[in-house]
Amino acid sequence: MSLISTWIKSEPAQRLFGYAVAGLMWLFHLTVRWERRIDPATQALLDADKPVILCMWHGRMFFLSGGWPKPPKRMGVVASGHRDGQLIARGARAFGYETIAGSSRRGGATALRGMSRLLERGVTVVITPDGPKGPRMRFKSGAVKAAQMTGAPLVALTGSARPRKVFDTWDRFCLPLPFARAVMHFGPPITVPREADAETLERCRQAAEESLNSLTNAAERALGQEEIQAAAPDESPDKPGRRHASA
Repeated sequence: MSLISTWIKSEPAQRLFGYAVAGLMWLFHLTVRWERRIDPATQALLDADKPVILCMWHGRMFFLSGGWPKPPKRMGVVASGHRDGQLIARGARAFGYETIAGSSRRGGATALRGMSRLLERGVTVVITPDGPKGPRMRFKSGAVKAAQMTGAPLVALTGSARPRKVFDTWDRFCLPLPFARAVMHFGPPITVPREADAETLERCRQAAEESLNSLTNAAERALGQEEIQAAAPDESPDKPGRRHASA
């Protein structure tokens, strides 16, 4: 292993990269022309400072920097234990957010408990329900279980930007460019009953997935951007058929 590779994996380097991520978030927050379209019922919850579970696709994580006229004082972000997830976690902490360790692959129970604790304290939580490794734009069940346990509603948060950079990664990571125009959508709240059975939980999961995908496509159309399609439910990031990066 080269010295450069060793340094990149070191704690000082990861901390530096985390601050760089936070710097990019602030750059986008301040320079992108954000247009926010918020469902009235969700707006009422936000105005009342009620906690919600904000659900973003993994490939749209950087749009969190523009979701608000100013960053909220209380926010929790679920990040995986993978190195990429921890990089995002460091950036989120530098941006003033709390972080919760865990993902649908590893530490799911720990993440669920952490989410529940923050929601019970009145802290809104952000989760990427297709992370950390996909399938792309397919909603997993962790956020639905947290909504059932805490009573906090699920809210889709998504967007698109023009110009942007779309990377050739499993999630088609979408990076708004400085001074771009961006359209953000906050979907309607989806409440999961505490006594929900398996069939009801699945209906809520499907409704949340459909909300996120339909609003993502609406944001793409508003800016004349090509829609990025959801992966097949069983598609692995290593399978063929990935789209090349575009601007």
